[in-house]
Amino acid sequence: MPHTPAPSPDVTDVAGICTHLHDIRGILSPALIKADLLSAHPDAQVRAGAEVIIQAIEATVGRLDLMRRTCLPARE
Repeated sequence: MPHTPAPSPDVTDVAGICTHLHDIRGILSPALIKADLLSAHPDAQVRAGAEVIIQAIEATVGRLDLMRRTCLPARE
C-alpha cells in the first residue's frame, strides 16, 4: 500500500480544531463553577480538594489556549 503523506498545514481543518477547543472549554466550565462553590465549603479537606480541581482545570484551559496560539494560524 502506498504511503499517504500527512496533510500540509494549509489544509488543516482549522475551523474544526477551533470548534473542538471551544467545546472542551465549555465542557470544563461547569466543573470549574462547581469547584469554585466547593472552595467556600466549611470543611478544609473539601476546600483543598476544590483547589486541586480548580488548578487542574485552569492548567488545562491554559494548555488549550497555548495550543490555539502556537498550533493554529493567527486570526485575521
